Amino acid sequence: MNKKHLFLFIIISLVIGVVSYIVLENIFISIGLFAVYLLVSFLILLPTLKKYDKTIIKYHECYHFENNFIISLSIKKSIPGALETTVNSMPSEFVDQFNSLENMSDNQKLDYLASYFTFYDYQLFLQIINLWQEEGGDIIAMSKYLTAELRNNEEYLSKCETMSRRKYFEVGVLWMLSLAILIFLRFALKDFYMKVKTQLIFIISVVVLNLFILFSIYLLIKKGTKLGIKGYQTDEKNI
Repeated sequence: MNKKHLFLFIIISLVIGVVSYIVLENIFISIGLFAVYLLVSFLILLPTLKKYDKTIIKYHECYHFENNFIISLSIKKSIPGALETTVNSMPSEFVDQFNSLENMSDNQKLDYLASYFTFYDYQLFLQIINLWQEEGGDIIAMSKYLTAELRNNEEYLSKCETMSRRKYFEVGVLWMLSLAILIFLRFALKDFYMKVKTQLIFIISVVVLNLFILFSIYLLIKKGTKLGIKGYQTDEKNI
């Protein structure tokens, strides 16, 4: 679990709880809203972001693996040599898991990685490698379309990450201003506040507003973590 995300959602939950208490002066409602925010964060929001982060990291690994393998193969002209060079250039966690496949042949290892790199690009990569083994040729030229597709997806993911961060910031600022205005009105209009603070309609309105903020965060994260990588499947597994 990303500690930054965890810390952020705890802070958001605390802010909502504190603001609710300042506006309503009701400790039970404040604790209730704080608990709801934390519960939704742990059960829905954090797992969604964790899955998104895992997909991004895995695609970067896939991009790195395929590019390095093709370059290594063009130099060494052998699957074992290219595979050894490529695996050694991968993150240590990947290398440790890959080494557990020692009972498989090199081609079987490449095929097995399709259950780890569950992307269309990797399926295309396997087809090109199989074709090269059967007919030979210039692997760089044979992989021209694949490498272009990989670059396009890398650029697409970078844009997605940038746009998501921008939207998170914009919506966050918007809701913080809304809460700040609510607190300001609570102190600026004291006479009015004293008349309405115990009225049910006012209490319900504040609670609904806070719940709507939570719902908007959910929708924003759901949209911000939706990826359109061609052929991507969600049933990937560890090596």
